[in-house]
Amino acid sequence: MGGYTLAQIGAFIGFVPLLNVLLPIKAAQIDSEIASLVLSQAAMWGAAAAGLSHLITGLLSDSTRSRWGRRRPWILVGGVLTTLSYVGVYWADTPGRLIAAIVAFQVAFNVMFAPLVTVYADRVPDRQKGVVSAFLGVAYPIANLFAALVIAVALSGAAERYWVVGLTVAVLTAPFAIFGLRETAAPAPRPPIRLSRSFSALADRDFRIVFGSRVLVQTAMALNNLYLLFYLQQDADVASRLPSMRPEAVMGLLIAGATATGLTCGFIGGVWSDRVGNRRLFVAVGAVGLAVGAAVMAITPAWPGPLVGQLIYGLGSGLFATTDNALVAQALPKRENIGRDLGIMNIAITVPQILAPALGILLITTLDWSLSALFGVAAVSALAGGLVVLAARRSL
Repeated sequence: MGGYTLAQIGAFIGFVPLLNVLLPIKAAQIDSEIASLVLSQAAMWGAAAAGLSHLITGLLSDSTRSRWGRRRPWILVGGVLTTLSYVGVYWADTPGRLIAAIVAFQVAFNVMFAPLVTVYADRVPDRQKGVVSAFLGVAYPIANLFAALVIAVALSGAAERYWVVGLTVAVLTAPFAIFGLRETAAPAPRPPIRLSRSFSALADRDFRIVFGSRVLVQTAMALNNLYLLFYLQQDADVASRLPSMRPEAVMGLLIAGATATGLTCGFIGGVWSDRVGNRRLFVAVGAVGLAVGAAVMAITPAWPGPLVGQLIYGLGSGLFATTDNALVAQALPKRENIGRDLGIMNIAITVPQILAPALGILLITTLDWSLSALFGVAAVSALAGGLVVLAARRSL
C-alpha cells in the first residue's frame, strides 16, 4: 500500500501544481489583460483531451496482454510523456501555444493516470475500500500542500518550478510501476474493444446517480481551484490587505490550511465509512461542507473571509474526496470492465473541468459577474451534488 500511495501522490503532484498555480501564472504572463479568458480556454480544451485520453487508455489497458502486465506499460509510457510535456507548457508564449501544450500534457498524463487509478479497483475488496481510500486520499491534499508551500511559496523561478514538479512525479511513480505493482492474472482471451458498449455502465441506476453527483460537486471544486488566485487578487484584494505577501503565496497558505483540515477529516471519514457502511451519507456531508465554504467565500470576500471559507471548504472537500473514491469503486457494475468503467466515471471529473471555465467565460467575461458570484455558483452546485447522491441505494 505504501508504494501505491506514493505513486498516487506523485500522480496528483503531476497535475495539481500545474493547473492550480503554474497555469494561472503562465496565462497572466502571456497576456494579463485577458488572463481569465486564456486560463479558461486552456483549462477547457485540456479537460476535453483528458477525458478522451482517460477513457481510451482505460479501454486499452483492460485489453492489454503483455509479459509486463496490463497496467504497467501504460503507467511507464505515460509517466515519461508527462515529464516531457512540462517543457511545452514552460516554453509556451502565446495563448494558442499554451492551449496546445496543456492539451498535450493532459493526453500524456492520463495515459499514466488511467491505469494507475484502476489498480485500486483491481486489487482492493469492497470491505476495505474505505480504509485504503483513506490512505490514498492523502494524495490530493499532499499535492495541494506541495503546490502551496513548495511551488507557490518556496520557489520563485519559473524554470525551477517546472523541473521540480517533473522530477517529483518521476521519483514517486516510477518505483511502484517498475518494482511494486503486482497485477492479478487477467483472463487469457483478449476481450474485444467494442466502442458501442463503452458507455454501457451508464445503464446502471446507481452508477448514473454517483456520476451525476460527482459532476456537480467536482464543478464546485474546479471553480475553486481555477479561479482562487484571481479571486484573491481582485475581489479579496490581498495586495493591499497583505502587502508583504505575493498573491500566489497567500493562495498557497490558504491551500495549506484547507489541506490540513481536509487530510484529518478525509482520513477519519474514510475509516469510519467502512464501519458504518453508508458511504453515500459521508459523500453528502462532505459536499455540504464544501458548499458552506464556497458560500462564505462568495458572501465575505474581505479578509479574513477567504481564510474561513477555505478552512471550511477543506473539511468538506477532504471528506468528499476520500469517501467518493470508495463509493465509485463500489458502484462499478462489472469487475471485468474496471478500466473502461473508471474511464467513464472519470468523465464526471472531466466535464466539470470543461464546465467550470465555460462558466467563467460566460459569467465573468460575457455577463460581467464578479468572482465572488462565481463562488456562489460553486456553493449551489456542491449542495445539489450532495443531495443527488442520497438517491443511491442504501447498500452503497
